[in-house]
Amino acid sequence: KGGNTLSICVITGGTTGIGAEARALLQQQGHEVLNIDYKGGDILADLSSKEGRELAIKAVWERYPDGIDILICNAGVGPTAPPKMIFSLNFFACVDLAEGLRPLLKKKRGNCVITSSNSITNMTVRMDWVDMLSNVMDEDRVLEYADTIPRNLTPSCYSSSKHALARWVRRISASWAVDGLRINSVAPGNTTPMTQGMTEAQRDAALLIPIPTRYGTREFLDAKEIANAMVFLASPQASGINGVILFVDGGIDALLRSERF
Repeated sequence: KGGNTLSICVITGGTTGIGAEARALLQQQGHEVLNIDYKGGDILADLSSKEGRELAIKAVWERYPDGIDILICNAGVGPTAPPKMIFSLNFFACVDLAEGLRPLLKKKRGNCVITSSNSITNMTVRMDWVDMLSNVMDEDRVLEYADTIPRNLTPSCYSSSKHALARWVRRISASWAVDGLRINSVAPGNTTPMTQGMTEAQRDAALLIPIPTRYGTREFLDAKEIANAMVFLASPQASGINGVILFVDGGIDALLRSERF
C-alpha cells in the first residue's frame, strides 16, 4: 500500500517462533499488526476451543469493522501435543478464523496465509484422518474420535492435520479468488524454535535427512526464513499466487519427492 494507507494485519500465534518473526517483519514494514494468542497476544484467546475462536473473531470485527488486509493463521501445536489439541488447533481453528474473518478481508480485497508443515507428504500421514477432517469437518465427532487415539500416534495426528489444512486451502482458493481474495499456505521444515525442547536423540532423528541448504552442519532453518516467505505471500508482490503450498524447508521436500511438483 502506498502513502499512509498501510495494511492492517491479523496474525494468530504471533508471540513466539515463526509467528513472532512474521509479526516483527510486518511491523518493520510499517503495517499495523494485531496478534491473537493465548499468551502475550493483543487479543488473548484459546483458539483450540470454539468459544475462544468466537471471542477472537468478535474482537477483530469490533476493532476493524471496515476490513483487514492480511490474515496469517499461524497458531498451532507440534507432534507431541495430545490428539484433540492437534486436531482442534491445527485444523479447525485455522478454518474457523479464516472463514470468520473472510468478510473483513473481502472489504479490502485482502489475502490469507496459512501455516502448514512439510510433514504433509511424509509416511506418517493417515489419509483416513485427513478425509475425516477435511471431508466430514464435524469437530465434535472428530474430537470424540481423537480421545481413542493412542499417544504414540501423535506424529500421525500432526502430519494429518496439516495435510488436511493444505488440502482445504487448495480446495477453497478458487472460490476465495472469485471474491477478490487470495489464500496460500507455507509448509515449513524444522526450525530452531520448534526444536528447542528436543532431546539429543530427537535432534539426531530430525537431522537424519540433512537439510540441503544446511548441508554439512547440524543446523535447522531459522524462523525468519519462514517468516520472510509468509510476508512475501501476503504482499502485493505475490498478487499472482493463489492456492499454493509453498515449501520453505531448505529443499527437503524436493530431495525426498524430486518427481512430484
